[in-house]
Amino acid sequence: MNSHVMIMSSVHGYNDSRIFHKQAVSLVKAGYRVELHALADFDEREIDGVRVVGLPAPKNRAARLLGGWKLFRRALKSGADRFHFHDPELLPWGMLLRWWTKSPVIYDAHEDLPKQIGTKPWIPRRLRQPLSRLADTAEKGMARCLSAVVTATEPIAENFSSVRRTVTVKNYPLPFPPAERAGEDGKNRILYVGGVSYLRGYKEMIAMMAHLPQELKAELHVIGPLQHIQPEDRNEAELQAKRIYLHGRIPFEEVGPWLARGKVGLVCLHPVENYRESLPIKLFEYMAAGLPVVATDFPLWREIIEKSGAGFTVDPLDPREMAAKVEQILTNPSLQKKMGKNGQIAHMDVYNWHVEEKKLIELYQELSG
Repeated sequence: MNSHVMIMSSVHGYNDSRIFHKQAVSLVKAGYRVELHALADFDEREIDGVRVVGLPAPKNRAARLLGGWKLFRRALKSGADRFHFHDPELLPWGMLLRWWTKSPVIYDAHEDLPKQIGTKPWIPRRLRQPLSRLADTAEKGMARCLSAVVTATEPIAENFSSVRRTVTVKNYPLPFPPAERAGEDGKNRILYVGGVSYLRGYKEMIAMMAHLPQELKAELHVIGPLQHIQPEDRNEAELQAKRIYLHGRIPFEEVGPWLARGKVGLVCLHPVENYRESLPIKLFEYMAAGLPVVATDFPLWREIIEKSGAGFTVDPLDPREMAAKVEQILTNPSLQKKMGKNGQIAHMDVYNWHVEEKKLIELYQELSG
Protein backbone atom coordinates (compact mmCIF):
# COMPACT_ATOMS: atom_id res chain seq x y z
CA MET A 1 0.00 0.00 0.00
CA ASN A 2 1.49 3.32 -1.07
CA SER A 3 -1.34 5.76 -0.32
CA HIS A 4 0.03 9.11 0.81
CA VAL A 5 -1.94 10.81 3.61
CA MET A 6 -1.66 14.46 4.65
CA ILE A 7 -3.07 15.24 8.11
CA MET A 8 -3.39 18.92 9.02
CA SER A 9 -4.33 21.31 11.79
CA SER A 10 -3.93 25.06 12.17
CA VAL A 11 -4.84 24.89 15.89
CA HIS A 12 -3.37 21.76 17.47
CA GLY A 13 0.25 21.03 18.29
CA TYR A 14 1.97 18.36 16.21
CA ASN A 15 2.20 16.04 19.24
CA ASP A 16 -1.52 16.14 20.02
CA SER A 17 -2.51 12.78 21.47
CA ARG A 18 -5.43 12.06 19.11
CA ILE A 19 -3.85 13.46 15.97
CA PHE A 20 -0.25 12.25 16.21
CA HIS A 21 0.15 9.49 18.79
CA LYS A 22 -3.04 7.70 17.76
CA GLN A 23 -4.25 8.47 14.24
CA ALA A 24 -1.01 9.31 12.43
CA VAL A 25 1.04 6.53 14.03
CA SER A 26 -1.77 3.99 13.49
CA LEU A 27 -1.95 4.88 9.79
CA VAL A 28 1.83 4.45 9.44
CA LYS A 29 1.59 1.01 11.06
CA ALA A 30 -1.21 0.16 8.63
CA GLY A 31 1.11 0.86 5.69
CA TYR A 32 0.25 4.44 4.75
CA ARG A 33 2.81 7.14 4.05
CA VAL A 34 1.84 9.94 6.44
CA GLU A 35 2.82 13.56 6.75
CA LEU A 36 1.42 15.79 9.49
CA HIS A 37 1.27 19.59 9.22
CA ALA A 38 0.50 21.20 12.59
CA LEU A 39 1.82 23.72 15.11
CA ALA A 40 5.50 23.17 15.90
CA ASP A 41 8.63 25.20 16.66
CA PHE A 42 10.63 23.41 13.96
CA ASP A 43 10.44 23.13 10.17
CA GLU A 44 10.49 19.39 9.58
CA ARG A 45 11.27 16.10 11.34
CA GLU A 46 10.46 12.43 11.05
CA ILE A 47 8.99 11.04 14.28
CA ASP A 48 7.79 7.45 14.66
CA GLY A 49 7.58 7.11 10.88
CA VAL A 50 5.50 10.29 10.46
CA ARG A 51 6.91 13.21 8.49
CA VAL A 52 6.05 16.20 10.69
CA VAL A 53 6.07 19.65 9.05
CA GLY A 54 5.78 22.60 11.42
CA LEU A 55 3.32 25.47 11.20
CA PRO A 56 4.01 28.63 13.28
CA ALA A 57 1.61 29.17 16.18
CA PRO A 58 -0.90 31.93 15.32
CA LYS A 59 -0.57 35.16 17.30
CA ASN A 60 -4.26 36.05 16.95
CA ARG A 61 -7.49 34.79 15.39
CA ALA A 62 -6.77 36.49 12.07
CA ALA A 63 -3.43 34.67 11.85
CA ARG A 64 -5.23 31.45 12.79
CA LEU A 65 -7.53 31.83 9.79
CA LEU A 66 -4.53 32.56 7.57
CA GLY A 67 -3.13 29.19 8.61
CA GLY A 68 -5.88 27.55 6.54
CA TRP A 69 -4.60 29.19 3.36
CA LYS A 70 -1.05 28.04 4.15
CA LEU A 71 -2.22 24.46 4.69
CA PHE A 72 -4.28 24.49 1.49
CA ARG A 73 -1.23 25.56 -0.53
CA ARG A 74 0.90 22.88 1.16
CA ALA A 75 -1.76 20.27 0.42
CA LEU A 76 -1.72 21.05 -3.30
CA LYS A 77 2.08 20.69 -3.35
CA SER A 78 2.22 17.58 -1.15
CA GLY A 79 1.39 14.96 -3.75
CA ALA A 80 -0.87 13.30 -1.16
CA ASP A 81 -3.93 11.37 -2.33
CA ARG A 82 -5.75 11.43 1.04
CA PHE A 83 -6.38 14.48 3.24
CA HIS A 84 -7.54 14.54 6.88
CA PHE A 85 -8.07 17.83 8.74
CA HIS A 86 -8.97 18.55 12.37
CA ASP A 87 -10.34 22.09 12.73
CA PRO A 88 -13.77 23.52 11.81
CA GLU A 89 -12.16 26.67 10.39
CA LEU A 90 -10.49 24.45 7.77
CA LEU A 91 -13.87 23.31 6.41
CA PRO A 92 -13.93 25.83 3.51
CA TRP A 93 -10.39 24.80 2.55
CA GLY A 94 -11.27 21.12 2.85
CA MET A 95 -14.27 21.62 0.60
CA LEU A 96 -12.10 23.45 -1.95
CA LEU A 97 -9.43 20.74 -1.67
CA ARG A 98 -12.00 18.04 -2.39
CA TRP A 99 -13.24 19.93 -5.48
CA TRP A 100 -9.72 20.74 -6.73
CA THR A 101 -8.02 17.36 -6.26
CA LYS A 102 -11.01 14.93 -6.44
CA SER A 103 -9.18 12.99 -3.69
CA PRO A 104 -10.81 11.77 -0.46
CA VAL A 105 -11.00 14.52 2.19
CA ILE A 106 -11.93 13.75 5.81
CA TYR A 107 -13.09 16.18 8.49
CA ASP A 108 -12.35 15.17 12.10
CA ALA A 109 -14.90 16.73 14.49
CA HIS A 110 -13.46 16.60 18.01
CA GLU A 111 -16.29 18.53 19.66
CA ASP A 112 -19.90 19.59 19.13
CA LEU A 113 -19.20 22.97 17.49
CA PRO A 114 -22.67 24.55 17.92
CA LYS A 115 -22.78 23.64 21.62
CA GLN A 116 -19.18 24.76 22.06
CA ILE A 117 -19.97 28.21 20.65
CA GLY A 118 -22.86 28.46 23.10
CA THR A 119 -20.38 28.37 26.01
CA LYS A 120 -17.56 30.59 24.68
CA PRO A 121 -16.91 33.34 27.29
CA TRP A 122 -15.43 35.75 24.73
CA ILE A 123 -18.65 35.74 22.63
CA PRO A 124 -21.30 38.21 23.94
CA ARG A 125 -24.13 36.23 25.51
CA ARG A 126 -26.82 37.64 23.19
CA LEU A 127 -24.87 36.50 20.14
CA ARG A 128 -24.13 32.94 21.24
CA GLN A 129 -27.37 31.27 20.16
CA PRO A 130 -27.58 33.01 16.71
CA LEU A 131 -23.91 32.18 16.07
CA SER A 132 -24.44 28.62 17.28
CA ARG A 133 -27.28 28.09 14.79
CA LEU A 134 -25.23 29.67 12.01
CA ALA A 135 -22.25 27.43 12.80
CA ASP A 136 -24.50 24.36 12.84
CA THR A 137 -25.86 25.12 9.37
CA ALA A 138 -22.46 26.00 7.92
CA GLU A 139 -20.65 22.99 9.40
CA LYS A 140 -23.25 20.51 8.14
CA GLY A 141 -23.46 22.12 4.71
CA MET A 142 -19.72 22.08 4.09
CA ALA A 143 -19.27 18.60 5.56
CA ARG A 144 -21.73 17.22 2.99
CA CYS A 145 -19.24 18.21 0.27
CA LEU A 146 -16.50 16.03 1.79
CA SER A 147 -15.77 12.31 1.55
CA ALA A 148 -16.31 11.47 5.23
CA VAL A 149 -16.55 12.84 8.75
CA VAL A 150 -14.82 11.26 11.74
CA THR A 151 -16.32 12.20 15.13
CA ALA A 152 -15.10 11.70 18.70
CA THR A 153 -18.52 10.68 20.09
CA GLU A 154 -21.87 9.33 18.89
CA PRO A 155 -23.80 12.53 19.80
CA ILE A 156 -21.45 14.55 17.58
CA ALA A 157 -22.01 12.01 14.79
CA GLU A 158 -25.76 12.72 14.99
CA ASN A 159 -25.02 16.25 13.75
CA PHE A 160 -23.72 14.75 10.50
CA SER A 161 -26.53 12.31 9.67
CA SER A 162 -26.79 13.84 6.19
CA VAL A 163 -23.10 13.20 5.38
CA ARG A 164 -22.51 10.19 3.11
CA ARG A 165 -19.99 8.56 5.50
CA THR A 166 -19.71 9.30 9.23
CA VAL A 167 -17.60 7.18 11.59
CA THR A 168 -17.21 7.59 15.36
CA VAL A 169 -13.63 7.02 16.48
CA LYS A 170 -13.53 7.63 20.22
CA ASN A 171 -10.54 9.25 21.83
CA TYR A 172 -9.66 6.42 24.19
CA PRO A 173 -6.06 6.18 25.47
CA LEU A 174 -3.35 4.04 24.01
CA PRO A 175 -3.16 0.77 25.96
CA PHE A 176 -1.37 1.06 29.29
CA PRO A 177 0.33 -2.24 30.18
CA PRO A 178 -1.00 -3.60 33.50
CA ALA A 179 1.41 -2.54 36.22
CA GLU A 180 1.64 -1.91 39.92
CA ARG A 181 0.93 1.64 41.02
CA ALA A 182 4.06 3.73 41.52
CA GLY A 183 2.37 6.18 43.86
CA GLU A 184 3.19 4.35 47.08
CA ASP A 185 5.55 6.98 48.50
CA GLY A 186 3.08 8.06 51.19
CA LYS A 187 2.01 11.28 49.43
CA ASN A 188 -1.68 11.84 48.79
CA ARG A 189 -1.52 13.41 45.34
CA ILE A 190 -4.79 14.45 43.69
CA LEU A 191 -4.38 15.00 39.95
CA TYR A 192 -6.13 16.98 37.27
CA VAL A 193 -4.68 16.52 33.76
CA GLY A 194 -6.02 18.53 30.83
CA GLY A 195 -6.96 22.03 29.74
CA VAL A 196 -7.53 24.24 32.81
CA SER A 197 -10.41 26.74 32.87
CA TYR A 198 -13.33 27.85 35.03
CA LEU A 199 -15.79 25.68 33.08
CA ARG A 200 -13.49 22.71 33.69
CA GLY A 201 -13.77 23.20 37.44
CA TYR A 202 -10.60 25.13 38.28
CA LYS A 203 -12.14 27.20 41.10
CA GLU A 204 -14.02 24.27 42.61
CA MET A 205 -10.86 22.11 42.64
CA ILE A 206 -9.03 24.89 44.49
CA ALA A 207 -11.92 25.34 46.95
CA MET A 208 -12.11 21.56 47.53
CA MET A 209 -8.70 21.54 49.17
CA ALA A 210 -9.95 23.62 52.10
CA HIS A 211 -12.46 20.89 52.98
CA LEU A 212 -9.94 18.03 53.22
CA PRO A 213 -8.57 17.10 56.67
CA GLN A 214 -5.17 18.67 57.30
CA GLU A 215 -3.75 15.37 58.54
CA LEU A 216 -4.10 13.89 55.03
CA LYS A 217 -1.51 16.44 53.77
CA ALA A 218 -3.19 16.09 50.37
CA GLU A 219 -1.60 17.80 47.37
CA LEU A 220 -3.47 18.98 44.27
CA HIS A 221 -1.42 18.87 41.06
CA VAL A 222 -3.02 20.70 38.13
CA ILE A 223 -1.34 19.65 34.89
CA GLY A 224 -2.24 21.36 31.63
CA PRO A 225 -2.41 24.77 29.94
CA LEU A 226 -4.22 27.54 31.83
CA GLN A 227 -7.04 28.97 29.71
CA HIS A 228 -8.78 32.27 30.52
CA ILE A 229 -7.51 32.24 34.14
CA GLN A 230 -6.90 35.69 35.65
CA PRO A 231 -3.44 36.37 37.17
CA GLU A 232 -4.91 36.80 40.67
CA ASP A 233 -6.28 33.24 40.46
CA ARG A 234 -2.91 31.70 39.63
CA ASN A 235 -0.67 33.18 42.34
CA GLU A 236 1.67 30.23 42.71
CA ALA A 237 3.12 31.25 46.08
CA GLU A 238 -0.35 31.45 47.65
CA LEU A 239 -1.46 28.22 45.98
CA GLN A 240 1.63 26.26 47.03
CA ALA A 241 1.05 27.34 50.63
CA LYS A 242 -2.20 25.34 50.30
CA ARG A 243 -0.37 22.40 48.65
CA ILE A 244 -1.74 23.29 45.20
CA TYR A 245 0.71 23.11 42.30
CA LEU A 246 0.23 24.40 38.74
CA HIS A 247 2.49 22.54 36.31
CA GLY A 248 1.24 23.92 32.99
CA ARG A 249 1.53 21.87 29.81
CA ILE A 250 3.91 18.90 30.01
CA PRO A 251 5.27 16.60 27.26
CA PHE A 252 3.07 13.64 26.30
CA GLU A 253 5.63 11.12 27.55
CA GLU A 254 5.57 12.65 31.06
CA VAL A 255 1.82 12.17 31.55
CA GLY A 256 2.08 8.45 32.36
CA PRO A 257 4.67 8.87 35.14
CA TRP A 258 2.56 11.61 36.73
CA LEU A 259 -0.54 9.43 36.67
CA ALA A 260 1.43 6.63 38.32
CA ARG A 261 2.29 8.95 41.23
CA GLY A 262 -1.30 10.00 41.90
CA LYS A 263 -3.98 8.63 44.24
CA VAL A 264 -7.12 10.24 42.74
CA GLY A 265 -7.94 11.74 39.33
CA LEU A 266 -10.43 14.63 39.00
CA VAL A 267 -12.62 15.36 35.99
CA CYS A 268 -15.25 17.65 37.54
CA LEU A 269 -16.30 19.72 34.53
CA HIS A 270 -19.18 22.16 34.89
CA PRO A 271 -22.66 20.96 33.85
CA VAL A 272 -22.76 22.80 30.50
CA GLU A 273 -24.34 21.30 27.42
CA ASN A 274 -21.10 20.94 25.49
CA TYR A 275 -19.64 18.59 28.13
CA ARG A 276 -22.73 16.47 28.86
CA GLU A 277 -22.16 13.88 26.10
CA SER A 278 -18.38 14.28 25.82
CA LEU A 279 -15.82 11.53 26.46
CA PRO A 280 -12.87 13.37 28.04
CA ILE A 281 -9.57 11.62 27.46
CA LYS A 282 -8.47 12.37 31.04
CA LEU A 283 -11.27 10.16 32.42
CA PHE A 284 -9.97 7.14 30.52
CA GLU A 285 -6.30 7.96 31.14
CA TYR A 286 -6.99 7.89 34.88
CA MET A 287 -8.69 4.50 34.52
CA ALA A 288 -5.87 3.18 32.33
CA ALA A 289 -3.30 4.16 34.95
CA GLY A 290 -5.23 2.55 37.81
CA LEU A 291 -6.22 5.91 39.29
CA PRO A 292 -9.65 6.10 41.05
CA VAL A 293 -11.84 8.77 39.45
CA VAL A 294 -14.01 11.55 40.89
CA ALA A 295 -16.09 12.94 38.03
CA THR A 296 -19.12 15.06 37.19
CA ASP A 297 -22.43 13.26 37.60
CA PHE A 298 -23.43 13.33 33.93
CA PRO A 299 -25.64 10.35 32.99
CA LEU A 300 -23.13 9.05 30.41
CA TRP A 301 -20.16 9.38 32.78
CA ARG A 302 -22.14 7.86 35.66
CA GLU A 303 -22.92 4.84 33.48
CA ILE A 304 -19.24 4.36 32.59
CA ILE A 305 -17.98 4.81 36.15
CA GLU A 306 -20.68 2.73 37.87
CA LYS A 307 -20.44 -0.07 35.32
CA SER A 308 -16.67 -0.28 35.69
CA GLY A 309 -16.56 0.46 39.43
CA ALA A 310 -13.71 2.90 38.83
CA GLY A 311 -14.74 5.79 41.09
CA PHE A 312 -17.44 8.22 42.19
CA THR A 313 -19.58 10.90 40.53
CA VAL A 314 -20.35 14.23 42.23
CA ASP A 315 -21.95 17.62 41.79
CA PRO A 316 -19.00 19.52 40.25
CA LEU A 317 -20.19 22.82 41.73
CA ASP A 318 -20.03 21.48 45.30
CA PRO A 319 -16.42 21.47 46.62
CA ARG A 320 -17.57 19.85 49.88
CA GLU A 321 -19.00 16.83 48.09
CA MET A 322 -15.88 16.55 45.93
CA ALA A 323 -13.72 16.65 49.07
CA ALA A 324 -15.85 14.00 50.79
CA LYS A 325 -15.41 11.53 47.92
CA VAL A 326 -11.69 12.26 47.61
CA GLU A 327 -11.28 11.76 51.36
CA GLN A 328 -13.17 8.46 51.17
CA ILE A 329 -10.67 7.19 48.58
CA LEU A 330 -7.55 8.53 50.31
CA THR A 331 -8.47 7.06 53.71
CA ASN A 332 -9.42 3.62 52.40
CA PRO A 333 -6.45 1.90 50.70
CA SER A 334 -8.43 -1.24 49.84
CA LEU A 335 -11.17 0.82 48.13
CA GLN A 336 -8.51 2.83 46.33
CA LYS A 337 -6.82 -0.34 45.06
CA LYS A 338 -10.12 -1.95 44.03
CA MET A 339 -11.31 1.10 42.08
CA GLY A 340 -7.93 1.45 40.39
CA LYS A 341 -7.89 -2.20 39.34
CA ASN A 342 -11.48 -1.98 38.08
CA GLY A 343 -10.54 1.00 35.90
CA GLN A 344 -7.55 -0.81 34.42
CA ILE A 345 -9.66 -3.86 33.54
CA ALA A 346 -12.30 -1.69 31.84
CA HIS A 347 -9.55 0.13 29.94
CA MET A 348 -7.97 -3.07 28.64
CA ASP A 349 -11.32 -4.62 27.69
CA VAL A 350 -13.19 -1.64 26.22
CA TYR A 351 -11.76 1.84 26.60
CA ASN A 352 -8.50 1.71 24.66
CA TRP A 353 -7.30 3.06 21.34
CA HIS A 354 -6.67 -0.32 19.66
CA VAL A 355 -10.42 -0.93 19.73
CA GLU A 356 -11.01 2.39 17.95
CA GLU A 357 -8.15 2.45 15.45
CA LYS A 358 -9.74 -0.44 13.55
CA LYS A 359 -12.62 1.86 12.60
CA LEU A 360 -10.19 4.49 11.29
CA ILE A 361 -8.27 1.95 9.19
CA GLU A 362 -11.51 0.50 7.82
CA LEU A 363 -12.63 3.98 6.75
CA TYR A 364 -9.35 4.59 4.94
CA GLN A 365 -9.59 1.22 3.23
CA GLU A 366 -13.12 2.02 2.05
CA LEU A 367 -12.01 5.38 0.68
CA SER A 368 -9.00 3.77 -0.99
CA GLY A 369 -11.31 1.21 -2.58
